[in-house]
Amino acid sequence: MPAPEAPVTIVTGASRGIGRAAAAALAADGHRLVLVARSEPALATAADELQRAGAQVATFVGDLREAGTVDEVVAATERHFGPPDVVVNNAGTAPSGKVEHTTADMTQEAFDLHVAAPLAFARRTAAAMKERGHGCLLHLASTAGLRGYPFTSAYTAAKHGMVGLARALHAELSGKGVGVYAVCPGFVDSDITRGAAAALADKGRTTAEAALEQMGRQNRIGRMHTCEEVAAAVARLLRERPEGCVYDLDREPAAFLD
Repeated sequence: MPAPEAPVTIVTGASRGIGRAAAAALAADGHRLVLVARSEPALATAADELQRAGAQVATFVGDLREAGTVDEVVAATERHFGPPDVVVNNAGTAPSGKVEHTTADMTQEAFDLHVAAPLAFARRTAAAMKERGHGCLLHLASTAGLRGYPFTSAYTAAKHGMVGLARALHAELSGKGVGVYAVCPGFVDSDITRGAAAALADKGRTTAEAALEQMGRQNRIGRMHTCEEVAAAVARLLRERPEGCVYDLDREPAAFLD
């Protein structure tokens, strides 16, 4: 059964960076959007921008680390537009540092956002998607979920968990009409990345510009991804629904690993 002409789509972490860019790309494709983030002012700004461009947008301010928030997001979506057709799991955190400085709280937050919240959305929405015979769960993962980077032990472990979750859900749900994708860019020129570069510069061993350049060189494509580039990949996958699960953006051309 084909998806509705105007899919109902939840985008988490939608107030900035990849999430905001993805929301704009999906609005251009006619999605009815529920934007989720912790920052009410930034979320309101993002929503207002899309609404002025003609998009149908609702917002939900909340912390996905808290018990019950995912259920509340889905319930709010159902009240605004109906049951969600798509969930874009983008909300996340990027803790960095030597392993001996990686705290239990940093690790817990990474797994709560990158693994537990996407699993909770799947748990809450999969049955209805299977019953309708269409739907999609898309995870904004990372090449950190495919290989290891130094000084990112909690983040890399959580992103491996996110990719593994996508693979498991794909194996379970793809035969029921529910697509599952893990989109894996390398380093992305975003607020989070620039914040990490600034933190490195504060330690006095490099400049923020040099840190960003080094991050870009670690990508196989030899440069930073842009938020808009990642958003375009998200929109294309949701539009075309190709076969496959793990989509590696850090190659030319981008391609599915499996």
